[in-house]
Amino acid sequence: MKFLTLLLGVLDKLLGAWAEHRWKRQGRQETVKEMNDVINRQIELGEAAIIIPDPERDERLRNRFDRSRSNK
Repeated sequence: MKFLTLLLGVLDKLLGAWAEHRWKRQGRQETVKEMNDVINRQIELGEAAIIIPDPERDERLRNRFDRSRSNK
């Protein structure tokens, strides 16, 4: 009877460790998916900003480029 109790205790610990590992792995996968979603959203926002013409932004960038070239 003690042997059976001991065996069931060991099995319970093994199954518990396996379940915990599975939950951690699932949590990591969800975190990675969430981070990828955030990154993809930022990429979409960046692409949308590039598509929209902005003469003021273009002028600022042109001036910055010119200043960087004149300092050398």
